[in-house]
Amino acid sequence: MKKELWRTVKLFLLWCLLLCVPIIGVIVWGRILRNYEIMYWTIALGFMLIDIVFFGKRYVKLSFGRIEKRMIWPVVCMSVLIAAANVYVLHSVHKLIDIEHLFPKDSNELHEVYQLFSGIAFFLWGCFFGPIAEEICFRGILLGGLLKMRCRPWIAILITALAFSLAHVYGMQLVGTLSFGIIVGWLYWRTGSIIPCLIIHIVNNSIAFIPFLHFSVQSNTVLLVILVVGLLLLAYGLWWFGKKCNFVGEFDPNIPEV
Repeated sequence: MKKELWRTVKLFLLWCLLLCVPIIGVIVWGRILRNYEIMYWTIALGFMLIDIVFFGKRYVKLSFGRIEKRMIWPVVCMSVLIAAANVYVLHSVHKLIDIEHLFPKDSNELHEVYQLFSGIAFFLWGCFFGPIAEEICFRGILLGGLLKMRCRPWIAILITALAFSLAHVYGMQLVGTLSFGIIVGWLYWRTGSIIPCLIIHIVNNSIAFIPFLHFSVQSNTVLLVILVVGLLLLAYGLWWFGKKCNFVGEFDPNIPEV
């Protein structure tokens, strides 16, 4: 256990060290020089560096774990379904409870930040390299490490989901990121693979950040319909992973593919 704890700590510190590249990009190019295009590229390339180091060195292994080969494409499709359902459920809830009025400061800051988002570099950062780097940290390093240290699965999932949620700083994002962290954490434990987590995170961010995938419905009735349909699809996707998807062997946190 001590060996795995030390390995987890070292990998987490390495991840934090590599994160300095995008952070420096934000400070220098964003806050000081106000050159947002270069800032986006610095952040995107910084996260890409994290992904290359961790997958290239196999600190976190990109494999299908316990998923049978014949189930790979159904798993991919069901992961996309879960991601889309989750986004629209949260969007509907936010609209119905008018979350922007509950967190006016957060809302104003996020609107200002989102107005700066544009271009290929931002898309690569926010919808691809960034989500991958986050999954490497919170599922691959932290959750994987806790499971290998024989921490009870639900405790490990909740701890890493809470850490993931707190890392998103804005109060209006806490509930959504916490539920998201629980979902992908459970899928990581269920499948022994980080791949479903990557797919869900990439699709989730793409829907959230690509303008033409948004909807601006004001009718509470329509929002409730979207919420109910989204919850049903989300529940079906999770049920499918729990009952219908066949995996190879019992889950063992020490298998090398995790």
